[in-house]
Amino acid sequence: MTKVPGGAEPAEPGDPDAGTEVPEQKIDAAKLPEGFPKEVAMVSNGKVLSIGAQEGGCGKASLELKEQSADKVVVNVVETEPGGNVACTMDIRYPTLTIELAEPLGDRTVVLEHEQRKQ
Repeated sequence: MTKVPGGAEPAEPGDPDAGTEVPEQKIDAAKLPEGFPKEVAMVSNGKVLSIGAQEGGCGKASLELKEQSADKVVVNVVETEPGGNVACTMDIRYPTLTIELAEPLGDRTVVLEHEQRKQ
C-alpha cells in the first residue's frame, strides 16, 4: 500500500479547476459502504483525482493510493477515529479530497475501497 507523500489534501471550495467528472462506468465503488459518495473527478489534466468522501463525529477522512496499473487505479478511502473514550458529535460531513497519480488517469478505471481505523 502506497501512501502519497504529505497525504491527501482537501480541495478548495469553488476552485475554478474543479475538474472533469469520471464517467460512472469508469468507477468501481462496489467496496464502498451503502450510501457512501461515489464522486470522482479529474483535475490537473487527469493527474489528480478529486474524490468525495464521508466522515463523521471525531472521524477524519483521507485517501491512500494502493495501486496504479495500466488498466486501473485503486484508492483506499480511510476514516480514522481516535481511540479511547472520546465524546464526539453525531454529524456526518462529506469532504472532497484529492490525490496525485504518477500518470494521468486516461481510460483507466478508478476502484474505490474503504477502511475504518482507530488511532
